[in-house]
Amino acid sequence: MKIKKIEVHNFRLLENIECNLEDDITLIVGKNNTGKTSFFESIKLATSTDGKFIFEDFSQSTYATFKAVYSKYLESKIDGITEEDRDELEKQLIVEIPKIKINFEIQYNKANNESLVELSEFISDLEDARNDATICIYFEPKNTLKVFQSFENREDKTIELIEYLHKNINFLYETVCYAVDKESEYHRKIEDSFKTKIQKVVLFESIKAMRILDDTKGDSNNALSLGFSNYYNQRDKTNNQNVKDLEKKLDEVSTELKIKYEKVLEDIMSKLEKFGAKTPISIPPIGIDSKFDSEKVIKNNIQYLYKHDEIDLPESYNGLGYSNLIYMILELASFIEKFKNLKEEKLSNFLVVLIEEPEAHMHPQMQQVFISQVSEVVKEAKKDTALQIQVIITTHSSHILSESGIDTESGFNRIRYFNRLPNDTGFKITNQDFNNLEIKDDKRTFRFLRQYLTLHKSDLFFADKVILVEGTTERMLLPQMIRKSAISLCNEYVSILEVGGAYAHSFKEMLEFINVRTLIITDIDSSDENGVCQVSPISDNKFTTNETLKQWLPNKTAIKDLTNCTNDEKVQDNIRVCYQTNEDGFIGRSFEESFINANKTLLLSEFTKEDKSKVVIKNRFSFLKSHSLESEIPNPSSSKVKTNFTFDIMSFNEEKYGEWKVPEYINEGLIWLAKND
Repeated sequence: MKIKKIEVHNFRLLENIECNLEDDITLIVGKNNTGKTSFFESIKLATSTDGKFIFEDFSQSTYATFKAVYSKYLESKIDGITEEDRDELEKQLIVEIPKIKINFEIQYNKANNESLVELSEFISDLEDARNDATICIYFEPKNTLKVFQSFENREDKTIELIEYLHKNINFLYETVCYAVDKESEYHRKIEDSFKTKIQKVVLFESIKAMRILDDTKGDSNNALSLGFSNYYNQRDKTNNQNVKDLEKKLDEVSTELKIKYEKVLEDIMSKLEKFGAKTPISIPPIGIDSKFDSEKVIKNNIQYLYKHDEIDLPESYNGLGYSNLIYMILELASFIEKFKNLKEEKLSNFLVVLIEEPEAHMHPQMQQVFISQVSEVVKEAKKDTALQIQVIITTHSSHILSESGIDTESGFNRIRYFNRLPNDTGFKITNQDFNNLEIKDDKRTFRFLRQYLTLHKSDLFFADKVILVEGTTERMLLPQMIRKSAISLCNEYVSILEVGGAYAHSFKEMLEFINVRTLIITDIDSSDENGVCQVSPISDNKFTTNETLKQWLPNKTAIKDLTNCTNDEKVQDNIRVCYQTNEDGFIGRSFEESFINANKTLLLSEFTKEDKSKVVIKNRFSFLKSHSLESEIPNPSSSKVKTNFTFDIMSFNEEKYGEWKVPEYINEGLIWLAKND
């Protein structure tokens, strides 16, 4: 048995989202404010016995719907409307009024009859071809018409509809549960304590990184104490001989201490007995007992130490990352122990663990250790066929993403990419399931992407914007060029991937799939039948050797066609390419040529030194010292020369010599990237 899919409607940031789950570990990734936390909160509120929806949980897009439905309600009251039309309008009100909805689609094994006992109440169709059940939690009106009737009868007529609903939603709405047939949409209401019934089918547990940890000497938030006590609390204490021995020893100690306490406190006890003997006040007899609760001993009376050379250091002397790592692994193990006990009592069929942003306080290597340990714990638990466990992790960590199996044949399938896209009403959260990612030349390209993202940059999944660059020069200079051309990008998380001209097109399907705004900076790479050549003068026999320009954007080969492309032809959906264009009558083949051409006036100018002697600015660049720049624009040929040229640009003193310009093709691209249209 497992949860196959979770759907959330009208909850906070999530207007309408579906998330398919893997059998073991599912990763939910995405940039900030894309609904990852909202997704977890919807599950907790829908299934926890102390969870309660409030008006703030409605997505803001529902506000306009509330008003539109209220307008229909007013239409139904207009004199002269037929009874038939009134009935039709009232049916529309019931359907259209906003409701929060969380669906859990469960897939079960028909052969395991025992596991279906608790689930049977949620199964709507017993056909042989079906093995699904859908549990649907609604936060819906108790009576749709009375919602608007009560608003009309409000005492304070100055209160508008949304404010009224905000104050009175819990009187007007209720949380209910239905068993749903996903094919026919038939809803059967589940009566009486439905959350308890859900918990007997599936146990949801949550782990959050402990951000309240404090690595000072007086730390009172002892993660290990809490983690170990939680683990002990969930162990099977009835059948474990070690636990029985511990409890027995604590009882013996309690008996001995009771006698000693009585002797130590004998004097004060006798005085208390005499106190008030001659007054109307009578103090009742006081007895002393000694009681050791093993769980409290584990939590409060055991000191957890880290082995360190010749002495043992207290827990608070270790780093927050280690404490957090151990705490979360202990929590996961505790949930599994609790689940084992419930299985023996036949109270729950399977366990779902929600882990929210576990990377807090952890350096990259520790994050990788964490996810590998989670995988190992789940794998070990599943060796017992009676244990069915699914783990859902939200994260901003590219290291967790890389380590979670992205380098395996099915690694991408774990990823659910939450994205925030603009629409007519503002924005909408979408979820891209990487099981649906289709890539041409499947095996070869997947192999490249897995290797590249694992070794280099998985952080494109968390970026607001992405820039693909061809070489090291552009990558190193981009921070400076961004500040010059589009400073607003400094306030966004921009992921810069160095992919080379021959491989940028390998990212085509993935970038289109996740729909993140992307700029590709590449070279025009002109050539003719005889090999590499200058772009100018442009002739019919010149073509590009750049695979990105040929196979992706703008999907042209002839240099003549590339130089005549409009800006619109360089854009496809949310992706734009930029390459060398005509700037002051010259088209460079490379970034270096374009930079020199764009800054030719500056480079040929002079500055006066302190001794009054004059120096040509181009001589501040080692590569340009031997070139006049008057007759031709030189192009660095070797990687060493290009690297030195890059360092010369980075260290160039603009305050002293003047500001250099960004080549126009990159300037145009960065301005486009900064927009959010």
